[in-house]
Amino acid sequence: MDSKLSPSNKPLLVGIIIDVSSSMRKNWKNKEGKRLPQIEVIKDGLNRQIRKIKSVYSSKPETRDVEIFCIGMGFKRPHKKWQFVDLSRNRENPLNETAETLIDATVVCDILALTEIIPTKADLDEIESVINEKWSNYSNQLLEKIDFRENLYDDLVSFIRESLYQTALRKLKYGLRGRLLTYLLNRKILKESEWLDHQTDKLSAWFVKREERIRLTSFNESDTYLDSIKVVAKEIADSSVNEYEKHIRSTLDEFVSEQSDQVLELLTLGHSPQKVFDTFDENRVFSLAKNIYDHIEQDVRPKIQLTWLSNRARLNVITNLIGGRIDNAHVKKMTEETIQKIVWEKLRRFVRIVVNDLFKDAFQKSAKSRFYEWLDLASSREVVRSIKDIVNVLPDALEQEIYSDKFMFGTTPIHNAIKKASLRLMDINFARHKKILITISDGEFRDKFLPEATALLKDTGVTIISLHISNKNIVSQLVEKAQKNWTDGAKIMFEMSSIAVEGDGVSQSLGKLDYKMEYGKRLFIQVNHSQAIEDILDALLID
Repeated sequence: MDSKLSPSNKPLLVGIIIDVSSSMRKNWKNKEGKRLPQIEVIKDGLNRQIRKIKSVYSSKPETRDVEIFCIGMGFKRPHKKWQFVDLSRNRENPLNETAETLIDATVVCDILALTEIIPTKADLDEIESVINEKWSNYSNQLLEKIDFRENLYDDLVSFIRESLYQTALRKLKYGLRGRLLTYLLNRKILKESEWLDHQTDKLSAWFVKREERIRLTSFNESDTYLDSIKVVAKEIADSSVNEYEKHIRSTLDEFVSEQSDQVLELLTLGHSPQKVFDTFDENRVFSLAKNIYDHIEQDVRPKIQLTWLSNRARLNVITNLIGGRIDNAHVKKMTEETIQKIVWEKLRRFVRIVVNDLFKDAFQKSAKSRFYEWLDLASSREVVRSIKDIVNVLPDALEQEIYSDKFMFGTTPIHNAIKKASLRLMDINFARHKKILITISDGEFRDKFLPEATALLKDTGVTIISLHISNKNIVSQLVEKAQKNWTDGAKIMFEMSSIAVEGDGVSQSLGKLDYKMEYGKRLFIQVNHSQAIEDILDALLID
């Protein structure tokens, strides 16, 4: 016998049917103890487990090939309002009569296809990163004349401090008292007079005290001046943000809406976010960015000039008080540069946040409007992927939109789901594969079930495992017969499931868990938490 076809390394095809119907909205607790709809808890568990299994297989190239497909039953999709047309006499004659829009709550969808179509969280994060990077580049170009040096504050403080101190000290030294003190200290013969000696000491003490006052005043007032400038600068930045946001949104709204639609359309077609952003109209968006920054600059500039005028008066009072001098033109220039730095550091961060939020909102809106289109595309595809190529089973991006009444929580079309699964399981391309079909549902089915469909699958060698979700403990181990008090859905899932057979590999793997494995009994397992599903996947897929 060829070793490549031995049970241990024979390629494996695993199909998963997941119930996303209305009854799956019942709450379970997730790992953090938060109560969420069962489907969301299952989503987190399945995605976490698939990533774990993928990591194991990726690190062991010699392991057998495992391919997976996943089908969701119970999505919703509207049938649009159609206008009737008279096609008689080889003409297209629209009639006034229209058909009302109806909601189809029995949609069966290829979930892997849907997961690949919907932008992932990583895609959206990359989009956000690219938007931030692009807008930062625009900001840098438009604000290149503004000095953002970190030591700008220190330069302003040092200049004011040194100017006040040195000029006041020079005036003190060369003033009448200063020159007199210098004269007395340099004429030792006069020091023989006790009275002159006493007067010299008094004058020297006065000089030291005056010099200390100049030093402290220069030191304190330079810091106070900067603090005052900072307060006013922050007020300038904060005073008109609501008006700035309105202008940003009105300026960018049309562009952002168009670009969001285009980005999502291209992502849907399989292109990477980075490639998609290469299609951006850079000249147009730069022109819009310039419009925004010019508008803010026109509002900010006169406020900055007024700030210097209002703070110059106090600085002049201090200068006169200690007898110093200061270059007002240079202080004005440095003050305005400092205010610009503070104002624009806040505002360019504010603008970037508003722009990013604007794109996020537009992506959410565009994605919501496109979801039915994605659902149509995914419903018409049949995707099978190697476990090494799967990132998530169920979509993890745009969660608030997907896991909602608008798109999920319909009825449970079990027969259609089995038909779609059967087409893949019976595909000639998988003739050499060992095959497992796992159904995860609470069994609240609403359509007719054809038992012969699953019976024939089992006859061809497919092992069917039913994972029944129930808040009531109906079974704690494998059983041979369905109980009379079970729901109809539980009985259907029981009948669907395969019988545990010694040596089939699947039964042996499940026997490693806490279930009391007895051959001849059905692979019908009750799961009360997503952890049980994770454990079963562990046992089936990780040797």
